[in-house]
Amino acid sequence: MQTTENKGLLIFFYCCIAVFSIICLVPFILAVSGSLSTESRIAAEGYSFWPRGFTFETYEFLFGSKAQQILRAYSMSVIVTMLGTVSAVLVTTAYAYVISVKSFRLKNFFAFFAYFTMLFSGGTLPWYLLSTKYYHLGDTLIGLFIPYVLSVFLMFLMANYFRSIPHEIVESAQIDGAGHLRIFFSIMIPLGRVGLVTISLFYALQFWNDFYLPLMLVSDQNLYTIQYLMYNMMANIQFLASGNAAQVGGAIIAPPLETAKMAMTCLTVLPIAILYPFLQRFFVKGIIVGSVKG
Repeated sequence: MQTTENKGLLIFFYCCIAVFSIICLVPFILAVSGSLSTESRIAAEGYSFWPRGFTFETYEFLFGSKAQQILRAYSMSVIVTMLGTVSAVLVTTAYAYVISVKSFRLKNFFAFFAYFTMLFSGGTLPWYLLSTKYYHLGDTLIGLFIPYVLSVFLMFLMANYFRSIPHEIVESAQIDGAGHLRIFFSIMIPLGRVGLVTISLFYALQFWNDFYLPLMLVSDQNLYTIQYLMYNMMANIQFLASGNAAQVGGAIIAPPLETAKMAMTCLTVLPIAILYPFLQRFFVKGIIVGSVKG
């Protein structure tokens, strides 16, 4: 009887998860369908799960004169995501290890110092002046990821994961003469690979989706990321569509506003949507372990 009840409850939970997953999938399906529809049909009939007037006109419009710029922005986003993720993971894990070492007397001070930054911020203007006038991060590649190399939330998550590793392992290594650098790279990093994948995915998503740093620090178009380029292109399309049409060279141009939004969503989300399923099991396990241990 108990087994039957457990199976029934398990089936119920799976059904709830399936329904929730479908609900989460609906916006992406509508985005793909909308990007492959005609602007006139979308304006007249609205969105649907199947393209209205199947066409690639929107993608042809986006890539027509901007193909090289879009590919360059994609490349820049990949570079920023890779460099930023590696740098951020290294800094985050190093800080997390420091505050997780039991013998380090100042660990509480550094933990509070990091936590304090979550509560209070200096403001946008001081941050901008510090980044451009003193750190000289304007129009530089490192300016697109250096300000984000330490997430306090992810640092505490990783610290909790380090604390879940048996301290006897660390003590044995210290008895054998290993220093903190050796312990960090030879013991903590290998044993913390699940947590590493978790925070790596968080950082990769952050760097890939970010357009704030390019907006604030970049004026060189060669440094535009795909998110910021899409942001600029959408702003230009909205400007052209504000008068319903634009007179350019004697031709009337009515840019696809709604379908362009959907196409840009697909272009920016697709790489992450492809990558996420392969890392999901590490992501879930790392979140659970990092949140309950400590």
